[in-house]
Amino acid sequence: MQTYSGEHTEAPMLEGCVAWLECRLLPEPHNQQTYDLFLAEVVAAQADERVFSDGRWHFEGQDALRTLHHVAGGHFLTIGEPIDGRQL
Repeated sequence: MQTYSGEHTEAPMLEGCVAWLECRLLPEPHNQQTYDLFLAEVVAAQADERVFSDGRWHFEGQDALRTLHHVAGGHFLTIGEPIDGRQL
């Protein structure tokens, strides 16, 4: 996979993603050492305009760009068809 430098951090950003978050690590030594937990502040966000505009995601007609999500225990799911809760 190809990477490029973030605009606000030196973190490598993966090409081909539909969204990116650039984060600044918040030092929390106790959490890091005890729980292997790292906290961060989002300092920049970007999204592919083909699937995100006007403040919302829309994957209709962009099946190849549907996002993959880890849910636990080695299981994943992809974003499905939208449901308008106002019409339920």
